[in-house]
Amino acid sequence: MEHASRSQTTSTRRDDAWIRELLYYFTLIYVFGNLLIAKFGLSIRLLEAALLVICFVVKFTRIPAWILWLLLYLAVSGFVGIAKGTDSFSLFITEFRGVSFSLLYYCFFFKMIRNDFERAFLTYARIAFWFAVIGFLFWAGTCVATHGLARLQGLATEPAQFCNLVLPAYYWYAHKFITARKNGLEVAVFTTTVLLSVSSLGFLSVTFGIVLLLSRRSKLLLVAPLIVSVLLGLAYSTSSYFRQRVDETVVAATTSDLTGSGLSTFALVSNAMITQQVLKENPVMGNGFGSHPMSHERFLASLPGIESFVGWNLESTNAKEAASFTLRVVSEFGILGFFAMLYFLVHFHVSGNEPSAAISNAVLVVFFLKLIRSGEYYQPEQFFFIFIYVLNYQRFRREVRAGVHGIPNVSAKRLNLATNSPNTSRA
Repeated sequence: MEHASRSQTTSTRRDDAWIRELLYYFTLIYVFGNLLIAKFGLSIRLLEAALLVICFVVKFTRIPAWILWLLLYLAVSGFVGIAKGTDSFSLFITEFRGVSFSLLYYCFFFKMIRNDFERAFLTYARIAFWFAVIGFLFWAGTCVATHGLARLQGLATEPAQFCNLVLPAYYWYAHKFITARKNGLEVAVFTTTVLLSVSSLGFLSVTFGIVLLLSRRSKLLLVAPLIVSVLLGLAYSTSSYFRQRVDETVVAATTSDLTGSGLSTFALVSNAMITQQVLKENPVMGNGFGSHPMSHERFLASLPGIESFVGWNLESTNAKEAASFTLRVVSEFGILGFFAMLYFLVHFHVSGNEPSAAISNAVLVVFFLKLIRSGEYYQPEQFFFIFIYVLNYQRFRREVRAGVHGIPNVSAKRLNLATNSPNTSRA
């Protein structure tokens, strides 16, 4: 009887193997799908449909307690904001629905692949490389068509979003190049495309990544400030776009006046000023999950220099997502939410020279970019990177308790096998 049951289970897994493969590659491609989603208005619906399919494959499984606690916290935050009149039910339910589906989908996805986050990350990195290659080809075609130099964004919605999608892969291959002299082509492609994006956020995130790479050796870390200063100085002196963004942001932030600011600077500084007003009202808990658009509408008219943007109908730029993940978290969850976010980043970070530390730093680079500029809660790549960050830490802690990291290069050998294995399609 037991043998028959085991044979039936094996047969079932074999029958749905193609579905697992389809879901696996759909998910990895979906990570890069923000442009298609924005173009066709698919929003979270693609993930909802995939979640129904993945539930049939994985069957029902226990949802981790931390997900339930997080959803409870979000619900309480929203209902408190609604009760106080600083949030609305429609704003709350839209964000709660998106976060819930994203959390559950990636939870079930990683359970489907038995938490093999390394395989998922390495597959992501290869797709990111070809995403960058295609981006370069699109850029070349655009330059020819317009008879001028364009900013590279490829199949992303904007240059900063392009950097957002490729930075973890860029860091990973840079780590491999420095430690093993491998993947020089990938590093060259990513370096070229990020430079051509002329994204100030991309440049800042790359310099942050350089600091993390240099931190592997204490002697190199001492020269990190000098290297960063030189790189940022070169970017400021050679890129008129980067220089303009820096100058505008400094002026607007120091004078609290948006007159003459560019659109990107306006979006960031105006949302920072609105968040400051929210903190005066509700410093500890914020105005509630999903509330920032409502706060934006309440406080916008009082901002100095807003008149010209109202005349151009641009006053609501980035109103929904606060133009920055940090600003949105502070606005909607207050100081408590801000410190919870910092705790997450610090607690689940893996330091050291192991490959697990390189994966952790790779994801941390994109978190750095999101903290500055990307305020969406459930972009396609958001929870993919979050789950990798958490699973990487959890596996590292298990290995530490088991004494695995006392054995040289165990983690490195595992990742090398994953990289070189001809069978990368198991699910």
